Amino acid sequence: MTDITDSNRFAPPKAQLAEPGSMGDGLQLAGRGQRLVAVILDSLLMMLVVWPVSLLFGSSIFFAPHIDPGTAPDVFAMMGKMFMAMLPGYVIAGAIQAWALHAFGGTLGKKIMGLRIVRTDGTRAGFVRLFFGRGAVAVVPALIPFIGSLWALIDLLLIFRNSRQCLHDQIADTIVVTAASSMSASLEVSKAR
Repeated sequence: MTDITDSNRFAPPKAQLAEPGSMGDGLQLAGRGQRLVAVILDSLLMMLVVWPVSLLFGSSIFFAPHIDPGTAPDVFAMMGKMFMAMLPGYVIAGAIQAWALHAFGGTLGKKIMGLRIVRTDGTRAGFVRLFFGRGAVAVVPALIPFIGSLWALIDLLLIFRNSRQCLHDQIADTIVVTAASSMSASLEVSKAR
C-alpha cells in the first residue's frame, strides 16, 4: 500500500519551502518594489538638487531676452550652454550620492527604504566597487545613443531573475538587501575590524 501512495501523482509535494528572498547568513534580499521606490526617490532627490542649481547657473540661458525671434538660433550652441548650466547640479548631486554610498552602503533612496548594497558574500561593498563598478557600469553605457537604451533595458529586466540582481549588480558582484539583515556590513563594523 505504501508503494501506491508514493507514486500517487495527486499527493502533495514533499519539497521544503524557503522564505522568498532569504539567503544564507541571514541576509534578506530587497524586494523589487522596494528597489523601484528607492530609484524613484533617488530621481526626485536628484531633481531637487539639479534643477535649482541649473537655474542659478543658467538663468541667463533659460530666460534670455536678447534672442531675436527673426533669426534661427544655433541649436548646438544652445545645447552646449544648457549642458554647462546643468553640469554643476549633476556634480553636486553625484557628490551627495557618493557620500551616501560610502556612509550607508547605498544611495539616499535606498537609505530611506531601509536597503543596503553588499557583496554577494554579505560583506561590506567598498566605495570604489559601488561608485565605479556598479554605478558607472549602469550609467555610462546608457549614455550611448541607441545602444544605451538596449543596455539599460537589459540591465533592468535582469532583476526578474531569482537572484534579483540587475546586470550592474552582477558585474560588480553585489546584491541589494534589507539594512536590518546586513548589520555586519555597516561602516561602523568595518571600521572596528
